[in-house]
Amino acid sequence: MSAGKEPPASGGQLWILLLFLGHASCSVFLILVNKTISTSFPFAWTVVFLQNSGTILCSTLLHLYGKVLLRRLERHQVLPLFLDALWLVAVLLSSFKALEEVSVPLYVVIRNTVPFLTALCERVALKKPMDSMLVLALLITFMGTILYSVTDFTIRYNGAVYAISNALLVAGMCTFERYLMTTANLGMSAIDINFHRVVLSMPLIAILGYFEGFPFTLLELSARRYEATLVASSSFAAFGIGTLLLALQGEVSATTIQVANVAYKCATTVVSRLTHPSELTFMGVVGYSVCTSGVLTYTLTRGTASKKEK
Repeated sequence: MSAGKEPPASGGQLWILLLFLGHASCSVFLILVNKTISTSFPFAWTVVFLQNSGTILCSTLLHLYGKVLLRRLERHQVLPLFLDALWLVAVLLSSFKALEEVSVPLYVVIRNTVPFLTALCERVALKKPMDSMLVLALLITFMGTILYSVTDFTIRYNGAVYAISNALLVAGMCTFERYLMTTANLGMSAIDINFHRVVLSMPLIAILGYFEGFPFTLLELSARRYEATLVASSSFAAFGIGTLLLALQGEVSATTIQVANVAYKCATTVVSRLTHPSELTFMGVVGYSVCTSGVLTYTLTRGTASKKEK
């Protein structure tokens, strides 16, 4: 579907479902691949530079083949997208540092607090109401997160700081991008915003990469065929997750997106038991189950809450 074209009204729900499925697949894959890369090739900014280069390449090719339309930035669009680009860099830094220090299940559980934080951000910044069942669901999820965290004896202080910082940054960025896609009226499609924010972030990422040895780290990566393959495949996932997330933010609330994130991050944890085994206590399982019950509470009461959002 070309950028700027609205899906037919009759297929609106199917379109949103497809966006969620695509975003879920990219998210699960990217977390697990980045965890693998962070432990075997510890040059985060080199990886981010290559992943963002993949996003730029994919977007440009789609534009050249007429599948999407990339518009030039206008003066009033530069500042908000530059701020979004800086926010993106901070999110990427905290994410990679957290994955270096903590297990995948703990990273996922801490990220499960993002809906609660996003709801607070939307309440403060966008004046969105918080219905009682939404608050209940998010509090249950938050309690499960705390229960899991205190039973993970492998947690490191630095890892916890990075993971919590990442959750805060993601909540803020999701709310800001919701504002850009709706209230700000920038007149840009999701792929437009994703393309230009990535382009604007590249100079800063290159500077940060220089301090870890970039571009000479590319030579080391070229000698590691396995890691190079993972980075290449993650570039496509990075393009997909950024574009699909922005498309979703134009269709549903930021809090809805983040609660959906909780659901399919459960799948990330299940898969990680095979790909990245880590110690999991009984109380940890209980904590994770409480998180899941929070998601179910939200899902079962969403019909009433959606009417209040409109």
